[in-house]
Amino acid sequence: MLIHKSTRPRQLAAFFSYGFRPFFLGASAWAALSMVLWLSMLSGGLRLPVWFDPVSWHAHAFIFGYLSAVMAGFLLTAVPNWTGRPAIRGAPLLGLFALWIAARAASLASNLLPPLVFGILD
Repeated sequence: MLIHKSTRPRQLAAFFSYGFRPFFLGASAWAALSMVLWLSMLSGGLRLPVWFDPVSWHAHAFIFGYLSAVMAGFLLTAVPNWTGRPAIRGAPLLGLFALWIAARAASLASNLLPPLVFGILD
């Protein structure tokens, strides 16, 4: 009799085994979402509760959102290869990625948060 084991925990563990996986996927998803939001803000169809005007929000979203995720994914993968040290993986990588997601969520509602909270997350 074959016993079916769930592969979900192994798939999740594989996703958080190298820094490029969550951060490159997150960067591409954020780029697509923020472009749609930005175009909606520019056309006047959407008003996000943010501190920035649409052009400044766009610059902030791509420098602190997209670019930071791409750099994090690259460095979290390349630096262990360069130095021979073990890579950050598993729960610490999940925590770092969750912090990045929290900062992106905070950037979508920065006007609703205290400036210190938004600054620390971002």
